[in-house]
Amino acid sequence: MSFIVRSSKYRHVFGTAFKRDACFENLQVSMSAWDTNFVTANPKYMAVNWNAGGGGAFCVVPHSEAGKLRGNFPLFTAHAGAVLDTSFSPFDDDVIASGAEDHQAMVWRVPEDLLEREEDVTQPVAVLGGHGRKVGHVAWNPVASDVLAVSSSDHTVKLWDVSRQTVGVTLQGFKDTVLSVAWSADGRQLAAASRDKKLRVFDARTGNCVQEGASHQGIKGSRVTWLSGPRLATTGFSRSSDRQVYIWDSSDLSKPLETHNLDMSAGMLMPFYDAGTQMLYVGGKGDGNIRYYEFADDKLHELSVYTSAEPQRGLGVMAKRGVDVARCEVMRFYKVASNSMVEPISFKVPRKSEAFQADIYPPAPAGVPAMSAEEFFAGKQAEPLLVDMERLFKDGPLVVGAAAGGQPVPVVKAAPVAEAKAAPEVKAAPAPAPAPAPAPVAKAASPEPVVRSVSPSPQTPPPASPPAPVRTQTQTRATAPAPAQAQAANSAELDALRAENKRLQSELAEATQSASSAQAAAQSATTQLASSRESLAQLQTELSRAQSDVQALQAEVSSASDKLNAAQAEASSAGAQVAEAGRQVD
Repeated sequence: MSFIVRSSKYRHVFGTAFKRDACFENLQVSMSAWDTNFVTANPKYMAVNWNAGGGGAFCVVPHSEAGKLRGNFPLFTAHAGAVLDTSFSPFDDDVIASGAEDHQAMVWRVPEDLLEREEDVTQPVAVLGGHGRKVGHVAWNPVASDVLAVSSSDHTVKLWDVSRQTVGVTLQGFKDTVLSVAWSADGRQLAAASRDKKLRVFDARTGNCVQEGASHQGIKGSRVTWLSGPRLATTGFSRSSDRQVYIWDSSDLSKPLETHNLDMSAGMLMPFYDAGTQMLYVGGKGDGNIRYYEFADDKLHELSVYTSAEPQRGLGVMAKRGVDVARCEVMRFYKVASNSMVEPISFKVPRKSEAFQADIYPPAPAGVPAMSAEEFFAGKQAEPLLVDMERLFKDGPLVVGAAAGGQPVPVVKAAPVAEAKAAPEVKAAPAPAPAPAPAPVAKAASPEPVVRSVSPSPQTPPPASPPAPVRTQTQTRATAPAPAQAQAANSAELDALRAENKRLQSELAEATQSASSAQAAAQSATTQLASSRESLAQLQTELSRAQSDVQALQAEVSSASDKLNAAQAEASSAGAQVAEAGRQVD
């Protein structure tokens, strides 16, 4: 039977776990039963929920400190209950939000002397209270600065203006606990999955529920994430406990566009979407598998599965501006492999060329806000600002915010690459007039604001080089090399291919020889095993015969013993008769 294999440049994506010395060890990961990822990461830090007694805490570890964590490493401790979720700001790598069982969310700034200090960090720069029950999730808006979504078990989601420490919008209408929240790529809508088995989509500026539909009908939890455009993906369980993945149209939640039943395992499914490659990754709690799919034409096309013998308690994902572009890495996970270790897992596209691979690296979010929180709640709309990934190929991971040392980030306007006709100009959104902020709940360690926007002001444009343009096919053809240069390049590439072919043939010969040796050793071992089995069979036969001889001897000994006893009895009787005869003679 013939069949057609779907063509895809991501068909051979593979995952590789980091070596042990590049993992984070000697941790104390939280033992909370709340459905959370336990770990989050950005290009500068990895953060993990901590198992702290008598309160709540989490730990922020720089990537340079991979390995065994020292015993007195400082924790972030101010919550009175266990920390349930953390999230780094997309616009400042030193800012992180946390939510806990003490009904509060907090915003922190990682101190510059984190590695030198021994005492814990106990002063958040903002405390966001007013929630009736525990805070289960915190999620930053991907477009507007200082906008944080906070979900609580009081059946509400509050959208905070962190710079003012005020609630801009409250999302209501949930009949039970909110299990998962996710922002759309343009930050205009927020999707939420609830324990009442409903999926809802809200307008983030008005708080209105624009769509609502019945989701997974199992009694266990559910999660949601945005795909490309208006599409959503949810994970959950059926009534018969099948693990499921649904694809939705956010404008019509009456029924899913596509359904996938995966297996009957009990662990929650954690979905993660990479908009650059349009790949959906689904990891299961309690098992070591990470399935990944390509989303195209409103369908999920299965690519492969990363498997591991070590089960995962949670997964975090690196921001796209933090991947290793030079090694064709398209996704990096941080796996909570045990209660004391976090293991990074790198997913790469195999490529032989060492040049920048533009086809698998479209522009990605630049870590620069397109508008302020005040503009967001006033109704302004803006697309996310993007960065050309070729810059990461040259300079490495992109760190933003105060950690970047004030260096501006060259960005390009958010537009599909296929529609780009020329290099667009960079125009930062006009900064609103600053409003007086209320007195902070907890004084920060420095007088800097909670989250600083790193987008340059229109009045003071940065003296940086012009933004990296989005290359089009026309531009690519215009910069084609001259014929002589092209011939030289082709000759060099041909020589490189010949050398690569020679190396591969040598490796193939070595592998063939090794395989022959292994096959000979296997045949020898098989022969020895057969001989051993024959010897064992002979020994078992001899043992059986010996056991039969022993039983026969035991029978003969028993018979001789009986005869001896009878002879002794006769001798005793004869002795008695002789004695009686002697008395009569006397």
